[in-house]
This record gives sequence, structure tokens and C-alpha cells, in this order.
Amino acid sequence: MRIEVVGQYWVELSAKQLIHNGGWVAYVAIRATKENRQAKPGFLSYQQVVDGAVFESEAAAIAGARKVALALVGPVYG
Repeated sequence: MRIEVVGQYWVELSAKQLIHNGGWVAYVAIRATKENRQAKPGFLSYQQVVDGAVFESEAAAIAGARKVALALVGPVYG
């Protein structure tokens, strides 16, 4: 799992490998940082993103997860 601070949020990025074909799927969670009490505490619970997409590598899946997370948090941080 990779955690990044993006503005007032912690963005948790991860990938899981599929047993049946060896591909990778992307997962994201977005939470408020402890310093920011005004942000929503659970902006996005841990879940698979980029429905139906299977990536060739773990790095590609995490990059896909990051792209979705940045779009949700706001374009100013992308």
C-alpha cells in the first residue's frame, strides 16, 4: 500500500493481483488528515476503482488508482 498526502486528505493506493490471470486491479481509500478536522472523515472507503480494468503490473494499477483519487480530490492537486 502507498499513502500520499494530497491537500487535506490521505490517499491510500494499492493493487491486488488476480489469481486466475495474473493481472492487477486498483484500489483506493481517501481519508481526512488528522490535522484537518473540517474535511469529511471518510471521503471514500477502501474500494476497487476503474471497474473492469485489469492492469499488466502492480505499478500500472497503482498509477490508475492515483489518477482516480486525484480526480476525486480535485484537479488542483493533479
